[in-house]
Amino acid sequence: MEIRMKKILVVFAFLSAFTFAQDNPWGVYAGYTSGSFTDADGRSSGLNLGISYDMNETISFGAGMTHRGGKYNYTDEELGDGSVSIELKGKGVEFWMSYNLMSNESFSLSAGPIYTHIYEVQAKALGLTMTDSESDNDYGFFVNGSVPINDKMAINLGYYQGLRELDDEFKFNNFWVELGYSF
Repeated sequence: MEIRMKKILVVFAFLSAFTFAQDNPWGVYAGYTSGSFTDADGRSSGLNLGISYDMNETISFGAGMTHRGGKYNYTDEELGDGSVSIELKGKGVEFWMSYNLMSNESFSLSAGPIYTHIYEVQAKALGLTMTDSESDNDYGFFVNGSVPINDKMAINLGYYQGLRELDDEFKFNNFWVELGYSF
């Protein structure tokens, strides 16, 4: 119960940050993400979907649904042909903050931290799918570039590097392409 209360307080504090400057725009974003992890043999694809809030010209906050994952080829001599491909797909809720490093009419560059609560992981191998709903978390740093399409829309390209080592073995990383819309 104590951990749940801490999570509620953290979410409340995060959401209350949105009330400081009412004149700045809200936005939504959706796109494709390609995830991997340390020593992975391939990438796993997923979707991003979320909301953003520009606190001022320099700082933005956001939250959304995201993907973590990757592919790994497991080799064992007892398997006969020698290897099995395992694809991991994690679903998570992410919270992020960005700092605008540079901005002009044709491009902007931002960076900042991301915290992700991973609430479900699916593993696919040999035609079987196993789902684990045990939760975990991931945090790291991202860099994002935005190219405006018009006054309200932009294409976002970014890279995320996880800083937390999961299971004392690997760190996540993601590339994404998103379409953003500001209100």
